[in-house]
Amino acid sequence: MKVPTVNFSLFGEEWLITDYIQVSNPQLRRIAKKIKAKNRDEVILKIVEWVAENIEYPLDYRGRPNAAQYAKKFKWFDGVYLAETPDELRRYGWLFPNQTATIRKGICFDSACLCTTLLRIKRIPAWTVLGAVLRTKSKRFLGLHAWTEAKMENGTRVVIETTVHPHPPELIKTSQIYNGRLPITYDPFAWFNESEWKEDKEKVALYEGMILGKQ
Repeated sequence: MKVPTVNFSLFGEEWLITDYIQVSNPQLRRIAKKIKAKNRDEVILKIVEWVAENIEYPLDYRGRPNAAQYAKKFKWFDGVYLAETPDELRRYGWLFPNQTATIRKGICFDSACLCTTLLRIKRIPAWTVLGAVLRTKSKRFLGLHAWTEAKMENGTRVVIETTVHPHPPELIKTSQIYNGRLPITYDPFAWFNESEWKEDKEKVALYEGMILGKQ
């Protein structure tokens, strides 16, 4: 399947979406090298723990979580996301995993790509997943989201929620959170890592307006 290009980067450049999984980045390879474990499942848990402990969700200038497509001054970012004056708005850009690891901040896409990258460096089957979050009973749309999906040693696929800080979250089986067995349902429409892209075209069409901010 053809890999799409996106221009959601910090400065508006165009990239393949698979470029956001940086398995060759030396900074990230050093981080991954320090994560020692006996088997695949333990590696997954230790990487989840590292991301949860080290990466915080961004706060707006009032100190509230903020994932808006446009963001005002972020007090933690030392000006990188600022427009020329504090009252102007500037388009928020997706961060690459090495940037997220450096500033220790990131929205769901940023932290998920970092988590996926560390897992892929360790040769673990893993993908960043793009999707929507719904209330299971009412089917109420709560928003777009990104998370990491990984395959355990026994073949079980799990969802890794990377926006939890500082305590690592529990791993959730995809068979539970994708199939309406929990109060909140994750509805995935695209999966990717450094070498592949897969999408559900019907769901992509359904959510396209939301992805592009054209609700």
